[in-house]
Amino acid sequence: MQKGELLYELHAKNVSTTIKDIGPNGIQLEMNDRGEFSGKLHGNHIDTVTVNQKTDGTNEWQLKSIMNTKDGDMVVVWGSGKGRMSGPTTGNWEGELHFMTQSPKLSWLNNSTGWAEGQGNMATGESHGKIYAKK
Repeated sequence: MQKGELLYELHAKNVSTTIKDIGPNGIQLEMNDRGEFSGKLHGNHIDTVTVNQKTDGTNEWQLKSIMNTKDGDMVVVWGSGKGRMSGPTTGNWEGELHFMTQSPKLSWLNNSTGWAEGQGNMATGESHGKIYAKK
């Protein structure tokens, strides 16, 4: 995967985590986060991330997000990807994102695909990521 222009960086803090299921193949979690993003876009976001944490330390995730820019525009984001635990409470993740907005000045996002890379810490509930335009 080739990364293009950096669209924004995000910082998030976990608000709640729900254990949806436990089985022989792993644990399914639903996490709700909120935070800020800055870069080509600036504002606040709320997210719901569904994570299938597998017993081998890998995971698959799906994201649904609402971003509100400092200028009052709304962007919805959805996507999915994979991750891997890098320590007892820390992990890295990456995946593809899609955008939708009614904002005329951000309409270029409607035809864009993003690439997300980041890391999170389940002990502190904090995560940080960078979102690039996908080439």
